[in-house]
Amino acid sequence: MTEEMIQQALDFRNSDLPERTKVALELAEDFILNHANNVDDAFMARLREHFTEDQVVELTIGIGIWDSVHKFNNVFDVPPPVEDGLFVLEQMANVPPDMAHLVTHLDGDGNPMDRWEPDQAEAAGGAS
Repeated sequence: MTEEMIQQALDFRNSDLPERTKVALELAEDFILNHANNVDDAFMARLREHFTEDQVVELTIGIGIWDSVHKFNNVFDVPPPVEDGLFVLEQMANVPPDMAHLVTHLDGDGNPMDRWEPDQAEAAGGAS
C-alpha cells in the first residue's frame, strides 16, 4: 500500500480506492467495531463480487487474527513495533520478559524456532 492509499483508507467510503479494497475495509471495520453484526446475505453477495469464497474466508481469518493481536497487546500493554511511524520487524518479539516463553516464532516452513532472530526468520520467509 502506498501512503496515499493509507490516507484514503481513513475515509474509504468517499475515496477513489478500488471497490474491492473498499468492501474489504468495510468488512474489517464491521468485524472490529460491530462484531460482524452487519455481515448479512446482501453484504456477502457484495464480497463475492470481488472475492472467491476461499478469499473471503482468508480475509476474515486475517482480520480476526490481527484484531486479536491488537486486543492481546492492549491487555498486556505491549506497544506496537513502530519506529518513526513505520512497523519494524526487529521489534516484533518485544514482549514483556515474563511472557516471552509464551511467544513462538515460526520459520518459513511454519516450524517453531528455538530462538527468534530477525535475519533468520526473514531469510527463511517466516514471520513472528
